[in-house]
Amino acid sequence: MKLVKNHREATGKLGGISLENQVHPELTPDTPFDIISEYWRGPQSELKGDVHYCLQLSIVLCGAAEVVCGGCRRIYRKNELWWTMCWEPHAFRLLEKRNVILTVNLNIDTLGNLGPGSGETDWLAPFTADPEQRYCPKSAAEHREMGRVFRELFRLHSRQQPNWRIRCWLLIHQLILTAAEHMSPFPGDAAAVRLNMNRIQQAVHLVRTSAIPPSLQEAAALCHLSVSRFSALFSSVMGASYGQFSLRVRLSKAAYDLKSGTFTLNDIAEKYGFCDASSFCNAFKKIYGCTPSNFKRRH
Repeated sequence: MKLVKNHREATGKLGGISLENQVHPELTPDTPFDIISEYWRGPQSELKGDVHYCLQLSIVLCGAAEVVCGGCRRIYRKNELWWTMCWEPHAFRLLEKRNVILTVNLNIDTLGNLGPGSGETDWLAPFTADPEQRYCPKSAAEHREMGRVFRELFRLHSRQQPNWRIRCWLLIHQLILTAAEHMSPFPGDAAAVRLNMNRIQQAVHLVRTSAIPPSLQEAAALCHLSVSRFSALFSSVMGASYGQFSLRVRLSKAAYDLKSGTFTLNDIAEKYGFCDASSFCNAFKKIYGCTPSNFKRRH
């Protein structure tokens, strides 16, 4: 696995980012995950991107992929995987002639729902760590184990025999647990992470469902926390500040409206709480690396 820490070089690649299934309505408490297998020819000359509300992990089963996320760029090869937090812009391109990528999308609200004792694990750790610190197998044994788990997920999803969903759910948590154990030297902290997630959940829900999310002060009050305490908890759990997270969500919704072609820039700016079209365009360009007009022409 190759890691490039040059922030300017990496984030500059996100100008071509596109949106797919921002809200993932198919993910519910009853169907908390979906599995997508993709067979792609390469190599690809351009990065293709995504930003969405769901947790996501992907593995290279064949070939190689370059992934840009959160200021760093990595090249992943067979049995290496990457993790994406909610509303975290990311992009990738495939590097070999033949590439097979398996992706698991997860509903954050039901992650770790395995019954008694499941609250003792920090299930979000692999998603919320800094991108360059997120778990990726290093030893040959780890590579083999990750490949085995994902191939079993692929087999179960393809055949969909009795009990395949619960078997997949258990396997997904098995690999997240493996990653969390490699990343978290203090298992006792997991219960605190779960508690902190519960304490900010109302604010996360309102950001997801409101066109204009509550202010930082309103969100903190809603969660019965001081602004400073709420800010610290939110950043530790979600991997981004409250302002960054709510801005990503607003812009993703706005980008969806741009794609529809039924709203003017002024309409979108007003709908999502920007001062004017100019403010919206500036914020959009910082995240997506292009103007709303260019984004709309590409989509």
